[in-house]
Amino acid sequence: MLAELVNARQAELRVAETRIAHRMTWAQIVRVERLERALNVARGRLQMLPALFPKAN
Repeated sequence: MLAELVNARQAELRVAETRIAHRMTWAQIVRVERLERALNVARGRLQMLPALFPKAN
């Protein structure tokens, strides 16, 4: 009986470990996507700068 409880608890811990690893991976993916969007916005703004400040001849 005790061995079955230990085995069940170990299985629960393995599932929890996998779940935590997946959440961490998902958080990294979301972070990278957010940074990529910010980078694209910054690039778009930089491309507009020459149009806003024409060079004087």
